[in-house]
Amino acid sequence: MIRLFFNSLRLAVALVCVGISLILAAQWLNLLPDARLAELEGRKRQCEAIAINAATMIRGSQWANLDAALRSITAQDEKLLSVGVRTQSGFLRLETDGHAENWNQAAEESNDAVAAKDVEPSSLIAKSRTIDTLKVPITLNQYQWGQVELCYQPIAKPGIPAILQIPLARLLIFFVIAGIGIYTLIAARLIGVFNNDRTVPDRVRRALDTLAEGLLLLNEKGTIVLANKSFTETTQCTQEQLKETQASALPWVLDSRLEANGFPWVRAIQTSEMQTEQLLRYRLPDGKFRIFSTNSAPIVGIGGKNNGTLATFRDVTQTEKQRIEMEKMLSVLQSSRDEIGLKNKELEVLATQDPLTGCLNRRAFFEGLSRLWTAAQKGGRSMACVMLDNDHFKAVNDNYGHHVGDQVLRAVAVVLKEVCGEHDLLCRYGGEEFCIVLPGKDAKYAERFAEQLRQKIETVRIEEAPALKTTASFGIADLRYDPEDPQDLINQADRCLYVAKRQGRNRVIVYLPQFAVMETEEESGARSRKVEDKQTESVPFQAVMALFSALAFRDANTAEHSRRVADLAVLAAKGLLDQKQTYILEIGALLHDIGKVGVPDNVLLKPGRLTVDEWKLMNKHDRIGVEIIAGSFNCHELSEIIRTHHAFFGGGGQNSALPEGTNIPVGARLLAICDSYDSMTSDRPYRKGRSHEDAVAELKRCSGTQFDPELVDHFIHKLDGKRQIPSGSPLTVPKQAALQIGLQIERLATALDEQDVDGLQALASRVADVAQQGGVPALATAARQLEEESASEDAEWIHLLGTTVALLELCRETQNAFLTGVESPVGRGAEPTN
Repeated sequence: MIRLFFNSLRLAVALVCVGISLILAAQWLNLLPDARLAELEGRKRQCEAIAINAATMIRGSQWANLDAALRSITAQDEKLLSVGVRTQSGFLRLETDGHAENWNQAAEESNDAVAAKDVEPSSLIAKSRTIDTLKVPITLNQYQWGQVELCYQPIAKPGIPAILQIPLARLLIFFVIAGIGIYTLIAARLIGVFNNDRTVPDRVRRALDTLAEGLLLLNEKGTIVLANKSFTETTQCTQEQLKETQASALPWVLDSRLEANGFPWVRAIQTSEMQTEQLLRYRLPDGKFRIFSTNSAPIVGIGGKNNGTLATFRDVTQTEKQRIEMEKMLSVLQSSRDEIGLKNKELEVLATQDPLTGCLNRRAFFEGLSRLWTAAQKGGRSMACVMLDNDHFKAVNDNYGHHVGDQVLRAVAVVLKEVCGEHDLLCRYGGEEFCIVLPGKDAKYAERFAEQLRQKIETVRIEEAPALKTTASFGIADLRYDPEDPQDLINQADRCLYVAKRQGRNRVIVYLPQFAVMETEEESGARSRKVEDKQTESVPFQAVMALFSALAFRDANTAEHSRRVADLAVLAAKGLLDQKQTYILEIGALLHDIGKVGVPDNVLLKPGRLTVDEWKLMNKHDRIGVEIIAGSFNCHELSEIIRTHHAFFGGGGQNSALPEGTNIPVGARLLAICDSYDSMTSDRPYRKGRSHEDAVAELKRCSGTQFDPELVDHFIHKLDGKRQIPSGSPLTVPKQAALQIGLQIERLATALDEQDVDGLQALASRVADVAQQGGVPALATAARQLEEESASEDAEWIHLLGTTVALLELCRETQNAFLTGVESPVGRGAEPTN
């Protein structure tokens, strides 16, 4: 009872304080009358009247009447302490009741006396602690004669002191006393109503059962008092099973987060704070699970006591399942997007950059040049073109090897990139030639630019060839002599380049009109040389098939081994060599044992192990093979692969004259790995072939000594990926069709490397016709697709690249089908000839 009384009294005091605050707020907002302002207004009118009467009497020199009037006014107004009349010079002419002392005292207490201005109340008051002063000017004949000074008792300050002096104070006192009593009685009654222990009414139960979410009403101990219909149906429990049960004892699935944080209703009871959106897993009687999003709000009684909590359970099982599936899908899509992005970047680099030097390729270069040409023509701006060619580059390849030549090109490209600006175009124009376009620059600037490049190129040194000195010749042209188009601008610079070569190389020449006729003849000679070079570098497929057929008829096992090695070589070349180099490597793999046609039959076809002398005869097949390849094909790269493929990466081996390390051509290093792998995994008359795992282990063991370790890892990675892809049905290809298709492989590879779209279109059409006539529909379809894509004006090189590579793969499959037939002539029904 006492506790109820104090709780009610606290509530009543709070309500009374609110009421008092409202009354005082109304006074502060001037909603209640202010006695101070009324009194101030009266003093204002009194001051005005005294000033007017004083001016009239002074004008009539009625000093006695004025003195009498002032004393009469002072006597009648008990709040008016004194009145004085002071001249402009400061002389106190008249005063009443010690005005001088009052005025001086007020001046001492407040130095901020306010003179009346337009007789406004806000400007008439000078506040002090004991005396309020007012002064009103007296004007005679438009001149200020002096002033009337009045001293009053101070007006009471606003707030509580003023309220106590007015009837409002009595109202507040009554409100406090009566309000506390009445509010105490009302609060006690209300608390008694809401604090009873009756059970939840049926109408409340029915209202809670209409909710779609599950709901539990818990007491302060966490025991279930009420569960609505939605919760019982979802959890497959009855009211009887849930009543008087600890909510935490239900079959919740515990996890690390729940064990660390506890149940939300427990935290709500402990902290008296709202707990929201915590996911809980509930195990149903049938073993299935439900996921609930749980909210819990504390029920706080009088005095801050927590009387329990109200917990809601929203079934989010399907939403969570969808979210998990969506996250998995997003993860897969993210991985796919990242992978596609990387592939697109790689393809973009392949489509726009030269793989050796990292400069722009011709296609990307001409696209950029076309834009710069159009901008220069429209804007009337200048543009310069610089062509440079590495001097004596063929001698570098012949004397030091192609790998040194590649290093020279890469080093020169690095110098060019360092000097070129952000908006300049740098292209590997072809072979050892580079082309640079300088937008907004003229020939004079380009000449200084080229001279700087020439001097820097002279400082290039190659570690493997310290005696090699690099120089370059430069040709420069700009728009002064009105080139017809971008190609004509390049031709002018190319003519200057020829003049620089003819004058002794390692110099810079700027274009002059007289160079035109001279260089037209040189261009013709250059075209002739290019045709000759193309012919000498070509590897005719008919000649390859003739040599391979001779090897197959001599030793079918060796031919079969060579075909398998060729397949492995093509597989290993992916990601390392371009299509032209891959074709050369494939031919080298097919013919790497061609020298065995010069080995006697009693040695070549011996079923058992060879003796020491027989091995000496067998080892001669390497030299014989090099001579056959060199005599059949004028291809230095192919000859080097055959000559060096037995060289040891770490040095040593049977032939110490062979190169070692990175001086061995990449194709020869790959061929050595492929040849050794197939030899280890193939059956021989005197031994069983090793398993794939044993062969891989042997390759790794010999890495760094016999084989290039990086290429061994690359080969194993490619081989493992190939083994995971099931083989398709083998193609059946007529001999004539296979030969015709084989003729196109090298041409397709060359056109692909040179990004010759027109050439790709013509070759694709030719392959499609041959495949259609030969009964190879898959190859014909792929060729027609490439033909259509390359003929389109909107064709993108990235797509053409993928389509052409796929077509080359199909072409190689036809060759494998044909080579398989060549390896076993007797099996096809053909009789060996004498």
